[in-house]
Amino acid sequence: MKEYKVVEIARKYLKADYSFAEAAMNAEAARGWEVVSVSFDLATDIRGNMVITFAREKECEA
Repeated sequence: MKEYKVVEIARKYLKADYSFAEAAMNAEAARGWEVVSVSFDLATDIRGNMVITFAREKECEA
């Protein structure tokens, strides 16, 4: 079974380039999360924040 996490990055951090988003993705990858999708939230938020979805195998609870 998988578990998912959604992270939103405010547009103000994306003005110059996407290095802030890349750093966030690398930090989550180091914790065992895999990027599933990257998109901009244009439908519900006029600011266009970046939305990153992560997934990983859920640890079995003993």
